[in-house]
Amino acid sequence: MREIYTRDPEDRYYDPSQIEVSDPVEVCVGQLKMMLLTDKTSVLGDPRFGLSLESLVYELNLSEYSLRKEIDLHLTTYCRLFKDMGGSYTVKFFLGSNRDIALIDFSIPFNGNQSPVVSLKLS
Repeated sequence: MREIYTRDPEDRYYDPSQIEVSDPVEVCVGQLKMMLLTDKTSVLGDPRFGLSLESLVYELNLSEYSLRKEIDLHLTTYCRLFKDMGGSYTVKFFLGSNRDIALIDFSIPFNGNQSPVVSLKLS
């Protein structure tokens, strides 16, 4: 499997000479970031793609269960590689001073380890 290299230039592991990736973990991380950071209706041809996390968490006041259900639906539809690799994730909500905080950690087992590969904090 080959994917376009999507690391942000601000990422400490960014390689300006790289154009594509074939490492399954790197491909999966790219797919997760795309799914999480894309707003619904911004992809031509598939208006359902993207989680619109900001509005899911703060405008709709979803419960942890509802957010997990929406993430599971998107993982099944758009990021099957994550489940195929045995990935898992956690969702936690915390009380903040101005707004509540949602923490979503995604982990992919790699060489017997499981470490967070994508951590997203919305506050």
